[in-house]
Amino acid sequence: MKKYFLFVISLLILQSLNVVSASDDFNKYDNDDDEKTCPVGLVNNLTLDEEFGDGSKKITHCLERRERVKLLIQANQFCMDNVSNAECARPYALGNLVKIIEDYEITHGMQPGRDYDIAVIAHTAGGPLMLKDINNNQFAARVSSLIDKGVKFYLCQNATRAMIKKGLLPAGDATANIVAGVEYVTAGLTAVADFQYQGYVYVQP
Repeated sequence: MKKYFLFVISLLILQSLNVVSASDDFNKYDNDDDEKTCPVGLVNNLTLDEEFGDGSKKITHCLERRERVKLLIQANQFCMDNVSNAECARPYALGNLVKIIEDYEITHGMQPGRDYDIAVIAHTAGGPLMLKDINNNQFAARVSSLIDKGVKFYLCQNATRAMIKKGLLPAGDATANIVAGVEYVTAGLTAVADFQYQGYVYVQP
């Protein structure tokens, strides 16, 4: 009887500890003074109420998941606008990537490699975004900059074959003419599915 009584008391203690732990975990995002409060950082050095008006902070929903985030972007266009590649001023997906990184790092205090990973698969019309600037890609430096920030870029080999046929890349020497740090996947769409199997969340800009 004494053993049974001690067993019941032990269970009650463990249950109360779990309730306190869950309550603490919930309140850590509900306390305005806590360091986890959204936002962690300010994009324009203004509070949300200063930037957007009174009450803005209260109605702002921040990311709940701030660790082990895996994001996959499909870049299957060259330009955000319906113009020729040569006339393009807004590259497809690259601007979105900058904003994603700012939200992760500035607003939510996340670090690349530790809290988040971003992969980009470029195929079809997005393939030319992965070419060096000597191949008339005015956005090659932006791709390099994003690689420096930890973004992983993958070029579809089917898209590469198409660019060789069009004369955008030299046969037998295509790899030397893509942005340094860009890697290959054998096919863009199968790679999109494969990355999702690996736990990446797919986003189409």
